[in-house]
Amino acid sequence: MAGSVETLGLFSNEVLDMTTVNRILKTGVVMVKRGMVVVIALMVFMGGLAYWHVPAAQVSHQTLTPQDYMEIRQLYANYVRATDMGGGGDGSDYVANFTEDAEFEQPGRVDPNGEFIRTQVKGHDGLKKMITGFHSTLKKNGWSSRHTYSGLHIIPTAEGAKGSVYALIFNVTDKPPFVDHSGVYEDTLVKTTSGWKFKRRMFKPSGSYEPAMPLGLP
Repeated sequence: MAGSVETLGLFSNEVLDMTTVNRILKTGVVMVKRGMVVVIALMVFMGGLAYWHVPAAQVSHQTLTPQDYMEIRQLYANYVRATDMGGGGDGSDYVANFTEDAEFEQPGRVDPNGEFIRTQVKGHDGLKKMITGFHSTLKKNGWSSRHTYSGLHIIPTAEGAKGSVYALIFNVTDKPPFVDHSGVYEDTLVKTTSGWKFKRRMFKPSGSYEPAMPLGLP
């Protein structure tokens, strides 16, 4: 039949004219378009949720790249070299590993009760005075030191990173060389425009640890 189409049994063998067919097709296209709009809206909504949740997840720590880990390890290597072999300078090589406002905390001596008396040094001037004094003491006593690190543990933080490392400090002048003292460094690290630096270092001597206990001085 001209201008009509048979429904092939889908509508009880009714015959539809072309106007009705076109209307049905247009209705279907509109429904498909509306469905696509709904899907796109849902995708945008979910993407928005993901966007707003990312900053919250980054509050506790940032992501460190492989390059960051390599640079932090190099910082520790630079530190021990400047500590052990910087006696000929004014301490500039040593303080270059620290931020301008850095703090260094370490035990000074043991009081009559067996408690560690802490010494806290702040800023580059204080750090220079500390390291040049250390080098003077080595020369006075006639021995060379070698700081050796192991078990470096790096944890990302919101500020940058936390570092914790075992330390053995050798007297390499004696024969045979021996471990003069040991402990653990607990560090706060930040990334500056000139690379990773120590913002805070705390040395916890082995004498402050009980056997098999995970923490020394708080």
